[in-house]
Amino acid sequence: MRVAIFSECYTPVTNGVVTSILTLRSALRAMGHTVYVIAPGLPQPDDDADVFRLPELPFPRHPYHFARPFPRLSVDFQALHVDIVHCQHPFTVGRMGADLARKYGLPMVYTAHSLYDLMIECARSPLLRKMGPSAARSIVRRFCERAACVITPTRHTRDALRASGVRARFAVVPSGVAPPVSRPEAREAIRNRLGIAPDIPVLLYVGRLGPEKRLDLLLEAMRYLSGMSALTACGRDFRVVLVGDGQCRDALEKQARACRLQDRVCFVGAQPHATIGDWYAVGDIFVLPSPSETQGLVVVEAMAAGLPCVVVDQGGPRELVIHEATGLRVPLNAEAFAHATARLLQNPEICRHYGAQGRRHAARFSPEAMASAVIQVYRDALERPVTPPTPRVFSLPGRLRRHREQLKRAHSRVFARRKM
Repeated sequence: MRVAIFSECYTPVTNGVVTSILTLRSALRAMGHTVYVIAPGLPQPDDDADVFRLPELPFPRHPYHFARPFPRLSVDFQALHVDIVHCQHPFTVGRMGADLARKYGLPMVYTAHSLYDLMIECARSPLLRKMGPSAARSIVRRFCERAACVITPTRHTRDALRASGVRARFAVVPSGVAPPVSRPEAREAIRNRLGIAPDIPVLLYVGRLGPEKRLDLLLEAMRYLSGMSALTACGRDFRVVLVGDGQCRDALEKQARACRLQDRVCFVGAQPHATIGDWYAVGDIFVLPSPSETQGLVVVEAMAAGLPCVVVDQGGPRELVIHEATGLRVPLNAEAFAHATARLLQNPEICRHYGAQGRRHAARFSPEAMASAVIQVYRDALERPVTPPTPRVFSLPGRLRRHREQLKRAHSRVFARRKM
């Protein structure tokens, strides 16, 4: 099978969508399928002959690479003999993929990685927060109507799309995760570099420092945690390591200083995904305060690395973390988050038990399982007839049509007078 993946982001960008695409592509190719990737950005050293780059807009300070409006492929798409188009976003590049699928009579599948209306609700602009969510829902609804199937990583995402008015054929396919690999000396080496003693527990966060991740709540929880007398009485200290970068970093660093946490919180910035296993080796407990995750690949990675998890009981992590078995799920509340974390810090044996359970649970989310489920979605889509493209009929805008009708009536009156 020949698959064309259209995405708004790809390497060298590091995020959950890119990780999911890389994992899916690798698994599909291992099964003997050909997978093309069409994405914006400059060609990278790791790009192979089946990766096609689109011209990007110059956003040097932004981590993403946005495609220019009305992009054009540098290759003859028809000559690729694609069987199915798989879009990862409903925007510029996604529309390009959907248009090509319709032009050549191919089925198009869409994976809903994000709930864009919830993300926009965290925007800084009041106008964007007011008008953006409804616009995003409208864009997603129209795009899903063009898809033979909409893939969602969790039931939560599927139900949220249905609640926003999406009427489509759905398939719930959790994104696969390759277990992170760490070097044997990584834990000691990185802790020495950060100045963290071997016996100090590390609370680890991996992800973007964006507003929807609610890291402000995490820092507030850490403020509660640092003042808990029960934790002090048992001699349990802790550190927080935040792996990632984003537009909220400056504000979070200021909040850490205001909460007098600057000696406890380490901002290490974005790290190459190839080395992410080393950072999981540094941690003892994984923390994720985000309520907006459609799945939460980092949670699966953390469980695969043997870390117990403390997550907000909302969104995708609600389906990933088994409460009281692989970790703890808590309300979206700083104090509740602090108490759950304190419970694990005070009980290293429970941490080890949850970590072992999590490692077994994470094995269910293998790349091979994801690829097999996606292939079945492709086959189902190929068996259904594709709606042929509707020929475009040129029509005048409403105001011009009204002027034309007025002119016709005026001419009719003139000719009627002449006949008289």
